[in-house]
Amino acid sequence: MAGSQESNASLFSDQTPSQESSQAKRSQNYEEETFYKNCRAAYLAVFKSSLENIKSKEQLCLVLQQAGRNPSQKTVNKYWTLQTTTLNFDDFCFILKQEEPVRKTELLKAFAKIDVNNEGCILHSELHKLLTTRGEKMTLDEINAITELVEVNSDGKFDYYKEWQHTQSKGCFFLEENGEIISHKYKLFLSQRSTVCITINPVNLHEMEGKPSPWLVVDTALYILKENEAEENIQLVGFTELRNKEVFGWRGELEGGVYWIIPFTTGCRFRKSKKQIRREAKLVHGDGEVTATKEFRAALSEIFEMIDLDGNGFLSLEENNFFEMRTSGEKCDEEAWAICKENFDMKNNELTRQGFMDLNLMEACQQGRDLSSFWMTLQSMGYNKALELTEACPFSIHVYAEKCKPRIQPVCLEAGGEQLKTAICMSVANKGDAKPMDASENIVIHTYKSDTRITSVIENKSESKTVIHLNNEQSRNCVSNRGLNTFAIEVASNSMMVCQHVMPQNEQEEWIYSCVYSILP
Repeated sequence: MAGSQESNASLFSDQTPSQESSQAKRSQNYEEETFYKNCRAAYLAVFKSSLENIKSKEQLCLVLQQAGRNPSQKTVNKYWTLQTTTLNFDDFCFILKQEEPVRKTELLKAFAKIDVNNEGCILHSELHKLLTTRGEKMTLDEINAITELVEVNSDGKFDYYKEWQHTQSKGCFFLEENGEIISHKYKLFLSQRSTVCITINPVNLHEMEGKPSPWLVVDTALYILKENEAEENIQLVGFTELRNKEVFGWRGELEGGVYWIIPFTTGCRFRKSKKQIRREAKLVHGDGEVTATKEFRAALSEIFEMIDLDGNGFLSLEENNFFEMRTSGEKCDEEAWAICKENFDMKNNELTRQGFMDLNLMEACQQGRDLSSFWMTLQSMGYNKALELTEACPFSIHVYAEKCKPRIQPVCLEAGGEQLKTAICMSVANKGDAKPMDASENIVIHTYKSDTRITSVIENKSESKTVIHLNNEQSRNCVSNRGLNTFAIEVASNSMMVCQHVMPQNEQEEWIYSCVYSILP
């Protein structure tokens, strides 16, 4: 019996070319049969028989929609010309082969453009206005047919992430003295396989006051990696490509398990400020009793918003320790936290906003006029001497899961390191265009282009290191994370290296990217 099983296995593994050809032919026949079955099903949803002809543009549009297409007027006109009087079932099948069905990611992009607040739902009135006033305007009957297929919740909103479970966390990018960017890193926990949507966007801390935040122009992205004990065997799951204004997202299927979520910014619009400080802000005032200034209190309130990672309005010991490690390099232990609990306002063992303010204001006032150490705290959190947040970019991450409750946990605050560099190289190699250099086929330039950024990666397949010179002088309306138009980089043997990130300086204007690569001797 075992011998019989082995012989059967060998039959499937050691097939002759004729057998392989026969299998391929059967597979092709099956695909064609399935295609025509689907065509017929869509056709019969509109007509009584496949022998009946399509007699108008309206009928053509309707039957294409039944087949999962989303034909524009331009598409319909392409197949229904001035000379067309009828189309038959064979014509319909031909059209379906030419027109790709609508993908879920395209629908997500369309809804995301309307959902400006990234809430996962759309006001019914907004959807109605959009469909009746823009593009190919729909009739009231057509709109009613759409809205009858979905539920509208009590707020009058159409949920396109209907009943998906949600979690979120905040974080921050910080600029180091050497220009390196560090950020929070996270672990995502899923109890079972689920469709997941993950987004990241900068946070406007001045939103209540209507004051614009300069870091809203900072680009953000997320890389999703499968938990793996050996970093050299890193498994890149995906990265955020969907865009809705400053919100970037990724959507896909994830198995149950643990994932690394690593935030990223190119550094094109997030770098050391060269702005001259005209007036240094005051932290305290008063000749006798020292009190905090209004500007200082506002900065402390902003810092609370930045370090309240779960957004619940309180600081846990873990959240507070991210702040302590960033500003002093030392964690607050349980004993010190108990002392805080005795002296400052807490709720459920978490520090309230007032408690945080009182703690830091007390420390500042105790220092009197010598506030040099507190200035170091403020500067480590990204503030300049005018109390402007110029070297930190707060962001928010949202995770939606269809079949389970996701959990996201901030793990550390550090530079992306080799893990992130590897993920970027893999994403560009997988999604971008590859072109060998004219001077050497062993040097390959991988280029990933999106609406908002271009990333290039150099792959060196040779056994020796090489130095590549880059010239961006012919580019127009572009800004590079390198900060230079011309530079050279050294690429080790048998390795890949992120070369540069480029973004438009002004997104409202056309931008032209032109980079010339050459090998230096």
